[in-house]
Amino acid sequence: MGFVKVTEAEKVAIGTGTVVEAGGKELALFNVNGEFFCIDNSCPHRDGPLGEGELYGEAVMCPYHAWQFSVRTGEGLYGCGVGVRTYACKVEDGHVLVEV
Repeated sequence: MGFVKVTEAEKVAIGTGTVVEAGGKELALFNVNGEFFCIDNSCPHRDGPLGEGELYGEAVMCPYHAWQFSVRTGEGLYGCGVGVRTYACKVEDGHVLVEV
């Protein structure tokens, strides 16, 4: 499908995340010091909405049971061997685009 426009960059403040939709998928988009990262929105533990979780540096904490994932790599941070899918992001003309 390629890159899809999901939101205006200014709508996602540094150090926060949000839920976006691209290509029929619900995704979690994060702004880490002006760099955008996108992962699956669903936590593999109990389907918690990762886009609603707290961002700590490059790690997001699931709001349901505190599982944490790197927003850069999708890797689970507690050695559980579980992760989430990542999606490439870029900013063009003030909009964030995600590759789906």
